[in-house]
Amino acid sequence: MSPDDLAAGPARGDGRPRSRPGIHQGREACRALLRQSLLSLGEPAGLPPDHGPAQPRARVAWLVDRHFADWPLDEPAVLDKLSTWLRPVGRCLYLVGLDFELTARALPRFARWRRDWSHRIEVLRPSDGLMAASLRGLVAGEGVLQWLDAPDWRLRCLKDPVQVRAVEEQLADFLQRCEPAWPVTTLGL
Repeated sequence: MSPDDLAAGPARGDGRPRSRPGIHQGREACRALLRQSLLSLGEPAGLPPDHGPAQPRARVAWLVDRHFADWPLDEPAVLDKLSTWLRPVGRCLYLVGLDFELTARALPRFARWRRDWSHRIEVLRPSDGLMAASLRGLVAGEGVLQWLDAPDWRLRCLKDPVQVRAVEEQLADFLQRCEPAWPVTTLGL
């Protein structure tokens, strides 16, 4: 199932979508879309063959949330795909969040995997402890998955280049007030 298939949301009994196109509602639909997006990071853009050669997707991916406990980052297939995606030179995964202790407790497999890939993963947190709700989601390549309301599990898929660029600019401004977080090793006496 492609993100476009999921974009209409789950069907009602009469076959009509429950929500507007591009809006995904419900825990399983949102997790499926996040999983699918993470699994497709390294795949070529989905252009039909008559549109020329496929262009590689994102070289950089941004995951932004208060914590990542609800993300499918602990799944072996996702970790394998992220490893494959990060392998080529120039790829980088950025995690921007507030509570990485909760993330580490909820996703122990991901926390261990991150240590092996720390040379390609940057973890940041806002220095003022404030995160704009509109930035929560995944930004990669030509698409954005944006949380609308995390407790109610609503996720919006943006593919319009103007909208994607606006989110990227907002993210760039936000990153200027972020600092490194979640060290791979803890120094102690």
